[in-house]
Amino acid sequence: MNTEVTNRQRKYKVDRQSIKSSADNILSLCGSGNAELSILIVNNRFMRTLNRQYRGIDKTTDVLSFLPSPATFTYSGGGANEGKPERFLGDIVISMEKIYAQAAERGHSPDKEFKILLIHGILHLLGYDHEVSRAEAQRMSRKEKLIVSRL
Repeated sequence: MNTEVTNRQRKYKVDRQSIKSSADNILSLCGSGNAELSILIVNNRFMRTLNRQYRGIDKTTDVLSFLPSPATFTYSGGGANEGKPERFLGDIVISMEKIYAQAAERGHSPDKEFKILLIHGILHLLGYDHEVSRAEAQRMSRKEKLIVSRL
């Protein structure tokens, strides 16, 4: 596994090695241990710009996932990407400001919130999509809870 972590915000300390380790563990639990992944850590302002540009939503969000074009990975853990050739999984962008705000709202650590959002982003890259249908949202939620319980 090869995970690249880039920090483009200055407000919060980022432990790149811990993030890489978490991503590797999540990918292994998803059955995609050979995938490469890029993680970009940003502030709310930059995240809002990306969300507006790529989703047409003019507000910040916590996590965005971007598939490579064309997709070049093999995924063997189920979902829409089953059996595709494996290599670069995609890019995940996470707002560190949202991590800290949501962690405080939800009563847990920023580290736990980061892992929850990283799981969510990775599952999107693997073909899970909670916006497609209620059944798919439930399927994705079950997978997220399973991975959280195993980390």
